[in-house]
Amino acid sequence: MLRFLGEKAAAKRRVLTASSVEQSFVGLKQLISCKNWRAAVDLCGRLLTAHGQGYGKSGLPTSHTADSLQLWFVRLALLVKLGLFQNAEMEFEPFGNLDQPDLYYEYYPHVYPGRRGSMVPFSMRILHAELQQYLGHPQESLDRLHRVKAVCSKILANLEQGLAEDGTMSSIAQENRQGQCRPSHVSPQDYVLAVDAYRAVVQFHPEQEPQVLSCIGRIFLQIGDIKTAEKYFQDVEKVTQKLDGLQGKIMVLMNRAFLHLGQNNFAEAHRFFTEILRVDPSNAVANNNAAVCLLYLGRLKDSLRQLEAMAQRDPRQHLHESVLFNLTTMYELESSRSLQKKQALLEAVASKEGDCFNTQCLKLA
Repeated sequence: MLRFLGEKAAAKRRVLTASSVEQSFVGLKQLISCKNWRAAVDLCGRLLTAHGQGYGKSGLPTSHTADSLQLWFVRLALLVKLGLFQNAEMEFEPFGNLDQPDLYYEYYPHVYPGRRGSMVPFSMRILHAELQQYLGHPQESLDRLHRVKAVCSKILANLEQGLAEDGTMSSIAQENRQGQCRPSHVSPQDYVLAVDAYRAVVQFHPEQEPQVLSCIGRIFLQIGDIKTAEKYFQDVEKVTQKLDGLQGKIMVLMNRAFLHLGQNNFAEAHRFFTEILRVDPSNAVANNNAAVCLLYLGRLKDSLRQLEAMAQRDPRQHLHESVLFNLTTMYELESSRSLQKKQALLEAVASKEGDCFNTQCLKLA
């Protein structure tokens, strides 16, 4: 703002900071919901300091609680979200493999009498595994995920035999035991494993078959297997024939549009995206893709009008980074005044975005 719009415009921008919210989980949720992720990282640090951890406590004895570990997970997840992977790795190091004795309820019998098991959030274990792929170690990431899977399989086997998670005798009622067997989604960039995972979902949740088949079809589209993608999309149409409602119709139209995109048939893809917009005018995916189709069809002005109309109708929802990147690219193609138009977009997003917005999508530099 200061560089491109000057001090006066920059002074108008107001964002929440770690000091301007309640110093608690409530304030943390407020910062995250407003996309002030850097401020949220700072507040996590303050709250961890209040727990006797965090800044200046490295290497010193600490006492963990369920709350402090939840704070650590939030902080680490935010660091990854911000792309600060090295920072996240450094802060993960003191936790080892997340299986140290002081990370278990049994280590604190006076605080958690009778409770057993790990206090580490399951999502923190997944984050610990997935972080390695961002650091350039995909095999280590897969190895860690397989170790997590092995533990989960053992827990499920114990529960199905009427035992507690760790294999000891359990007094948990059957219905509660079943409730403990919750699936979790992990997403390494392995298409074969992704397809296998989606097929497994259908076995447990047959009511989601159309959505799952659509996802599998789009995976095959992404790897360039058009014929297999088309087969899955045809299966979706057979399943959705038995269903009533708008959602099924939109799903079928979206699949047809994406299939034509994969075949570089932009005219037909645009026709289906436009049909979606007739029944669901607020559909951002169809709107954005319809505009891209128009661009490839050589209708730059129409493409720009479509994207600008979408952004103006609901800037809070539609002025996100992918739409802004498309808009700025089109401005560069359309006019020598693209810099002024980009600066106008900067001013528009400055009023609604938090401290984590990636200004690179505006292509100002």
